[in-house]
Amino acid sequence: MSSHSQPPLLQVRDFSLEFRTRSGTVQALQGIDLSVRRGEIVGLVGESGSGKSVLSYAMLGISDRAAKVTSGSAIFGGLDLLTADERTLADLRGRDISMIFQSPRTALNPIRPVGRQIEDVLRRHAAARGPDLGTSLKQSAVQALREVAIADPERRVHAYPFELSGGMCQRVMIALALACRPGLLIADEPTTGLDVTTQAAVMDLITGLARERQMATLFITHDLALAADYCDRIVVMHAGHAVESAPTRALFDSPRHPYTARLMSSTPGEHSSIHSLQPVPGNLPDLKRGDLPACRFAERCERADERCRSERPALDAATEHAVACWHPLHLAEVAHV
Repeated sequence: MSSHSQPPLLQVRDFSLEFRTRSGTVQALQGIDLSVRRGEIVGLVGESGSGKSVLSYAMLGISDRAAKVTSGSAIFGGLDLLTADERTLADLRGRDISMIFQSPRTALNPIRPVGRQIEDVLRRHAAARGPDLGTSLKQSAVQALREVAIADPERRVHAYPFELSGGMCQRVMIALALACRPGLLIADEPTTGLDVTTQAAVMDLITGLARERQMATLFITHDLALAADYCDRIVVMHAGHAVESAPTRALFDSPRHPYTARLMSSTPGEHSSIHSLQPVPGNLPDLKRGDLPACRFAERCERADERCRSERPALDAATEHAVACWHPLHLAEVAHV
């Protein structure tokens, strides 16, 4: 059975979240819809500040205390993550849902050997108990490092994070995330701070293991080109809105939302030169404003009219190539953006 014929393992519907701060209420996410099936890699892309990481943290129950979910659901295997209690979420995290964080050096415990950190995860979720558990955990930690292509895992298992390179620390983070063979993997900017060669190796590793294990994978990135290389589908976010969703090839062949087209024109490609790149005009709107336009891209868009400012366009998640725009681009226009 192909991944596209299966029901989604994760299905997010009409998800809205705000931060209540001393300086005002930040309308961080509004009406987000997305889904991820087993064996599918879905890219969540957009500028920094568009709400990509906020969404993933909220689903895992690790948001800032100022965050408040105001509507929607996030159904994982029949369970709504947004209404689940902390004990249930704690059992899910690391076992059924895992996350690779942006900065492995800050995510890893600096005063604990990396092997012990993998053992901690395995012990927390181990079904087995008994006198041989310690030996079994040590062997599993070594095997976890071996599976992410860390050389000499029997020795590296005793290393501290400061003794490893950035790329090696990221491999340890991947080993931690995948140690319990979760059904859903969330990779949040997993190549931040890595050189291009290491970046490709890390992405090859993540996506290779994801496909081998048939994990549902949500890949969060601001790098549209990276998403193009590794994702089956892409959801584009702008200022807390999901504005376009499509299979990767369809999105790149024919972007429908003006923001998506602008992102592509600002992204270096195989044959692009520095002079051909065009920045996305303007800035993300201040999400504390009480007068935000219904389409949050309206103030940056040359196609916007009064309807865009007063009536929010919907993203039809049931449509293979969906766009939330009253004036979407057509194929003939794409080449001129």
